[in-house]
Amino acid sequence: MSGWLSALRDLIVDASPRRRFMLALLVLLPLLMLSSAYWWLNPPAYRVLYPQLSDRASGEVIAALEQLDIPYRLAADSGRVEVAADQLHLARYRLAALGLPKSDAEAEDAIDRAPSFGASSLQEQQRYQHALEIDLARSIQKIQTIELARVHLALPKASPFLRDAPLATAAVLLRLRSGARLSAEQVASIQTLVAASVPRLKRTEVQVLDQNGVVLGAAVPEPVQSQQLVLEQDLARRALAVLTPWLGQDRVSVQITATLDDSESRQTVERVRLGVVGGQARPQETTVLTTRIPQGRIQRLHAIVILGFDASAAELKRAGQLTRQALGVVPARGDSVNVYALPRTAAAAPAEAGMIARPQAPAALPPVSIPQVRVQPDASPAGTASELPLGWLAAGLGSLVLLGAAGWWRRRQPPALELSVDDFEVELDNARNQALLDPRVTADVIKLWMRA
Repeated sequence: MSGWLSALRDLIVDASPRRRFMLALLVLLPLLMLSSAYWWLNPPAYRVLYPQLSDRASGEVIAALEQLDIPYRLAADSGRVEVAADQLHLARYRLAALGLPKSDAEAEDAIDRAPSFGASSLQEQQRYQHALEIDLARSIQKIQTIELARVHLALPKASPFLRDAPLATAAVLLRLRSGARLSAEQVASIQTLVAASVPRLKRTEVQVLDQNGVVLGAAVPEPVQSQQLVLEQDLARRALAVLTPWLGQDRVSVQITATLDDSESRQTVERVRLGVVGGQARPQETTVLTTRIPQGRIQRLHAIVILGFDASAAELKRAGQLTRQALGVVPARGDSVNVYALPRTAAAAPAEAGMIARPQAPAALPPVSIPQVRVQPDASPAGTASELPLGWLAAGLGSLVLLGAAGWWRRRQPPALELSVDDFEVELDNARNQALLDPRVTADVIKLWMRA
């Protein structure tokens, strides 16, 4: 080995400068190739600096990284800002010292904190509503499964001219973390939080949506029918299937009440068969029988059958027998079947109660004929003056007579004519108006009635 090194040294010493340069290339070129291949096959790992950044915030972060001389790159598929894995935490700390990144809510807060001198009432209302939406979104984001929240409020303006102020509504858009889901209780809590923070906002008026546009907590699952209800409905259909072809679909009604056993039990019976061997009783055969009584078995059954007609005793008995056979009634466990029939009057009462009696219109009142009597005027003016008070007196007496006749006529009418009192009042008003318009003629008619 020492001879090989001595020969290599002599070769380098005796070589010309050009040959020495070629020998150096032969040594360094393979090393450079190996290093390049290693870096190409094993590139440095890059990590996402911040997973969720808006375009505005990403631009601010990139400008800060260039000033801090921290290498970065943009992901080709998502456009996110990435830095080397060994500089990830350093980059975050140095950006945090600069107050970056800023969320859109913080940027909007800066806009809201701008001087409001000269702002209109509408602008002030919009700023208040926007600030309330941001505060609610921040509170909702405190829930562990929620990554981002956005709240939209619809606050109608209250008017003093409206008796009931219009209700407010709200919509909450959520972006959940990967693989996370919200339970119904969490959705109700979000609705309660928003409703309690906004005046005139009910919890039912708050809609919660996820990033896929699915309304959370809206679809309320239908209550599952209990085993008892399903059994009672099935037994009622059995009874009706037997009674309907005989009585008719609308003439029978069945109501079933079942009592179920909620416990499951097992019953084990051991039977031993004894035999006589050598004058002694010895067991010859042992049998173990285990009976399993399932949960939900019928413990007691009660049925009520109502016939919608005046049934005879034979029909009631036959309906009871058919119902017992259809339901599989077991009297030993306390099952019962009762059959009732509606009387004919009771069955017809609802139909008659729903009808409105329309009595015959009463006969027209006998017309009051007022003959046209010509009154000869007196020759003397004094006679006209003396007859005028008499005419008014006669008109008054005529009105009293007409009122008395009307009362007497109303007392003579049967109770069914009470519905046509309005017509009589119209005729009475016509006669009263005629007496007031022409009292002289009315007085002459009264005179003729009194002379007759």
